[in-house]
Amino acid sequence: MVELMIINKILVSTLTVGTIYLIATLGEILAERSGVVNLGVEGLMEIGATVGILVALLTENALLGFLSAFAIAAIIAAIHAFTSVTLRLNQFASGLAIYIFGLGIAITVRECARSAYAHLLLKISRVRLYPIRVPGLSDIPVIGAFFNVNVMVYIAIVMAVIMWFILFKTSMGLSIRSVGENPAAADAAGINVYRVRYLCVIIGGGFAGLAGAYLMLGHTAQVMGAPIILGRGWIAIALVIFSFWNPLRALLGAYLFGGLEVAYYWLQSIPALRSYIPLLVAIPHTAAIILLTLMSIEALRKRIGAPAALGVPYSRE
Repeated sequence: MVELMIINKILVSTLTVGTIYLIATLGEILAERSGVVNLGVEGLMEIGATVGILVALLTENALLGFLSAFAIAAIIAAIHAFTSVTLRLNQFASGLAIYIFGLGIAITVRECARSAYAHLLLKISRVRLYPIRVPGLSDIPVIGAFFNVNVMVYIAIVMAVIMWFILFKTSMGLSIRSVGENPAAADAAGINVYRVRYLCVIIGGGFAGLAGAYLMLGHTAQVMGAPIILGRGWIAIALVIFSFWNPLRALLGAYLFGGLEVAYYWLQSIPALRSYIPLLVAIPHTAAIILLTLMSIEALRKRIGAPAALGVPYSRE
C-alpha cells in the first residue's frame, strides 16, 4: 500500500511538471511549423513566470495571472517576429537576444518586487492550482494519478490534441505547414506568409509565458531573484525535435522529461543513490544540447522531417 501511494505521488508530480514542458513545447512547435525558430523560449518563460505570479497575487485571480503571462510573452515574441519575419535577420541571433532580454527584465522586476513579494506570497493559497480529485477514480492504484491533478494538466493535453487536429486536419494547418515548407509556393497560392509567421510566433511565445506562469501557480512559487526556469525552456526547444514537430508526440516527450525531473527530487531521499543525482540532472540538459547541435546540420534536419524552410527568412523579392 505504501509503495502504491509513493508511485501515485510520483506520477502526479510527473504529470504536473511534464505539463510545464508540454505547454512550452506546443508553442515552439507552432512557431517552427511556420518556419521560424525561437530560441528565446527560456526568457519568455522567465517573464511569464514573473508577471503571472505577481498579477495573480495582486489581483488574487489565477486566471488574470495566466492571461497576463500570455500577453507579456506574446508582446515580447512579437519583437522576435518583427526581426525575423519583417527585417529577415538571423533567427537564432534574434532568439538569443529575446532570451537575454526576457531573462534580464524578469530578474529586474523580481528584484524590484522582492520586498512586496514576501507579503504577497501569504496569499498564494488563494491563487494556487490545486489537484482536482475525481471521486472513486482517483483512488485506483497507479492510473488514479491521472484523476488527481490540477486543471491545467487536462487543459494542456486537450491543447495538444487540438493543435494536432488544426495542423494536420484543417486548411488553416495546411497553410501553416505550407509556409514552413515552401513559403514561395504558399505565397503564390495566396497565403499571406508574413501574417501566418507573425501569428504563429506571437501565439507560440504566449504559450511559453503560460508555461512559466504555470510553473509558479501550479508547481512551485519560488523565491524572487535568481533565474527560476533553470533550463526548462531549452529542453522544450529540444522536445520539439524529439517530437518531430508533432503535438501528440510532444505529450510523450514532455512527460518523459517531467519524470526525469521528478526522479531527481525523489532520489535525494535515498542515500544510496545520491551519488547518481548529478548524472540524472545532466541527462535532460545534455540531451537538449545534443539535439540542438544536430539541428544545425541541414542534411540531418531534412532527414528527421524538420520544416524545409525552418530558420530561413522569406522575401518576395
